Amino acid sequence: MASKPWGYRLLTSFFAIGCLLTALTARAAEPEQDAQSEAAKPADDGKVSASSDDSSSSEKDSDKKSDGADSKYPPLSKVTKDLKTIDDGLIKLHQGDDKLLAELKPADLDKDYIVLITIAKGIGQRPILGGYSWGFGDDWVWQFRKVGERIHVVRRNVRFRADSGSPSEKAVAMAFTDSVLYSLPIITRGSGGSYVVDLGQVFLSDLPQISMVLPGFTFSKSRSTWANVEAHPKNLEVQVAATYASAGRDDFDTVPDSRGVTVGVHYSISRLPESNYKPRLADDRIGYFLTVRKDYSKAENEDRFVRYINRWNLQKADPDAEKSPPKEPIVFWLEKTIPYKYRKPIRDGIAEWNKAFEKAGFYDAIDVRQQPDDATWEPGDINYNTFRWITSSAGFAMGPSRVNPLTGEILDADIIFDADFLQTWKVRYETFTPEGIAAMTGGPIDLESYRQQQSSTPIALRHRHGERCSCNLLHGMSQQFALGASVGAVRKRSPEDLEKLIMQGLKEVTMHEVGHTLGLRHNFKASALYSPAELNDVSKTSKTGLTASVMDYSPVNLAPPGTEQGDYYSTTIGPYDYWAIEYGYKPLKGSTEAELPELKKIAARSGEPGLAYLTDEDTRGIDPDPHSIRFDMSNDLVGWAKGQAAIVADAMPEIVESVTDEGDGYEKARRAFGVLLSTHGQAMFMASRYVGGVYVSRSHVGDENAPSPFEVVDAKQQREALDLIEEQVFSDKPFDIPPKMYNQLAPSRWSHWGQDVVDRPDYPAHEVILLWQERILDRLLSPLTLTRVHDSELKTPSDQDALTTAELLDRLTAAIFAELDADPGDREYTVRTPAVSSLRRNLQRVYLERLARLALGSTSAPQDCQTLAYAELKSLEDKMANVADSDKLDSYTSAHLLESRARIEKTLDAVMLTSP
Repeated sequence: MASKPWGYRLLTSFFAIGCLLTALTARAAEPEQDAQSEAAKPADDGKVSASSDDSSSSEKDSDKKSDGADSKYPPLSKVTKDLKTIDDGLIKLHQGDDKLLAELKPADLDKDYIVLITIAKGIGQRPILGGYSWGFGDDWVWQFRKVGERIHVVRRNVRFRADSGSPSEKAVAMAFTDSVLYSLPIITRGSGGSYVVDLGQVFLSDLPQISMVLPGFTFSKSRSTWANVEAHPKNLEVQVAATYASAGRDDFDTVPDSRGVTVGVHYSISRLPESNYKPRLADDRIGYFLTVRKDYSKAENEDRFVRYINRWNLQKADPDAEKSPPKEPIVFWLEKTIPYKYRKPIRDGIAEWNKAFEKAGFYDAIDVRQQPDDATWEPGDINYNTFRWITSSAGFAMGPSRVNPLTGEILDADIIFDADFLQTWKVRYETFTPEGIAAMTGGPIDLESYRQQQSSTPIALRHRHGERCSCNLLHGMSQQFALGASVGAVRKRSPEDLEKLIMQGLKEVTMHEVGHTLGLRHNFKASALYSPAELNDVSKTSKTGLTASVMDYSPVNLAPPGTEQGDYYSTTIGPYDYWAIEYGYKPLKGSTEAELPELKKIAARSGEPGLAYLTDEDTRGIDPDPHSIRFDMSNDLVGWAKGQAAIVADAMPEIVESVTDEGDGYEKARRAFGVLLSTHGQAMFMASRYVGGVYVSRSHVGDENAPSPFEVVDAKQQREALDLIEEQVFSDKPFDIPPKMYNQLAPSRWSHWGQDVVDRPDYPAHEVILLWQERILDRLLSPLTLTRVHDSELKTPSDQDALTTAELLDRLTAAIFAELDADPGDREYTVRTPAVSSLRRNLQRVYLERLARLALGSTSAPQDCQTLAYAELKSLEDKMANVADSDKLDSYTSAHLLESRARIEKTLDAVMLTSP
């Protein structure tokens, strides 16, 4: 087709422009009609959108709008038809099947709201457990912001700040962003010029990111419903039955069909309170959970991190009185699900903290109340601090609190107890694995394994609020209760005595979890308060507890044979607890900064007996302080471990008959045997931590009577620990179990959901004993332990005694291969009475393997240890050559020595080949 002349094209262009101008003029004359038309078009998310009118013109007309009076929106009455209206609350709501319309007034915009998430109904799989506090990172602060004709739901970035109006404030605003979670179209306008948006898009979604811990599952909106929606004057409570769908490939014992997993998610939304709360600065000598912000208004040469402790806004009713009731006490509600028989020790455990508050200046700071049976409020409601009793079979407890992330003020706390910890006869004591034994004794014991473990955990999960606040005390308490029950059965303790053990244990765990809700972190150094001889002196422990703080993990205190039994658990809070509450809650005059001199005076007492503090990051398997460990007891771990060994030795011969009755299966005997064996192994592992140990102190310069930050464990104490290990771990005498008993250790015979079938029904005696021996040997030969022993030689003046790596390896070799230096005399050995027992042969093979790795330089141990290992292997080869020619040896021992010599020769040859 021929093209039109350029003059014709120009004329038609002018005509088109004229038509466009006419249309624009008509549009300007009829804005409301056009707006209605525009509102009917689908928005970018498929929802009905409002006009794209700019926000300034909308604000000018806001006072005219009521019930959709602005004709560019549909009438509110039409939008909310068939919806349930929930009025008289923080925000007016209209609820439908999949809608939750909210009328946001202009005054509701750009204000801070705190959003608390709780798993109201779980699936019996950790971490999705009923009652679990949920959230990633800091507690959530939201704002509703109007942007054009949409409302943005924004999660505020609360970690960075600068003084208002300063240049630094502008720099912070440019450097750090908030997170826009949702962009909601304005559906219509409501009374008072409010903006109506659908919060169903927010809450009927994977807002809590549960899919992150349920791989392969996605949120199903069509299968999710409102469980409950309530509006109160100061808060909204929204609960969703959130269904997550999968292909059904996973199978959970606690879920009927994994193609649809429904989780009850409770949201509590309230305005971030504006109060006269005064933040309190933290001190690293005292353990509080922290709210940390970075302040760019501080000078460049200052630490810009501002660390506030997390605590309640507790103020005296009479500020001038030395001691006064608080204006508003901390109220804890005992949930109606708690069994009646346990309510008193729980109530007493919560109220026990009033002793510390009274010393800090408050009478009755904590008020304990019982939830009525007809109460309808949810424990997730921010208005209620609760003590919850759940049955998830997960064996855990939590004492989390939710805080204002700008100031550290605690706003809500819910303690959760899983009733499963009272079930003493755990299946996990039927069998042992290397991973299980490592978990019992602190996890990785060398830096390489620790770093590998850390890198395998997703960063998001590492910093999840629930994990940071989780507490594993109850997980170990079930073993402690089982130990108490086993020993009590052997000693023919009365049912009343077992009841005393349980009630004291329940009160101690309650005090521990309440401590968390008051802001306190763990203190794993607190168990070093008393000597083993003092632990059963009730005249002392009734006043201070068995440890300096209930924030430690304490084992059951069983008196060794021949000693009168004292308290099984702490019945009161300890001296550290009083000190920590004084630091956090004692009323002080002046601003936050003006409090510092007085706070420093309080913290400077850190060198006093009972006030030492070390916490989770000081209590990893790789950390050096032997007294910073879970479930240890006393300031002398060697003496305490000897007592534990005596308890086990006394109970072991009679354990089968004592824990089983006629007609019972034998599984309880197998589990009790496992509890005793693990008690022995854990105690010996704790004593082994003296070897290469370094005491750690958080005290500051000038603190009275305070030790140095690091102090090498005395060489004598390290040698005493080695003496004990040689006698109780590397000798086969402690494991001289009657053969008859091994044949009575049968597992559970049930095979169904919730019940695992053991790999070997007959007891794997050699394997289990070697697992414990290996764990302790690996700790002594860990590259980190050897490095610390080697470093300690340099850190100890040459005129003072020190344990050296040369002495350590020499002692281990002599103890583990003691038979090579023994005089056999006229004794003749047989395969039934061998020169080297089967337990010892296993241990020797493991030791040779570890020595070979050292000699070959396959570890990160110091090079001196590499050459020492070479020398130890050469010495062993020579000794084996002398012994192997004896015609008195049995076949087992001869073959063992022959094979061991061959291994050593190959290792020594390999060392020479790889040497430069």
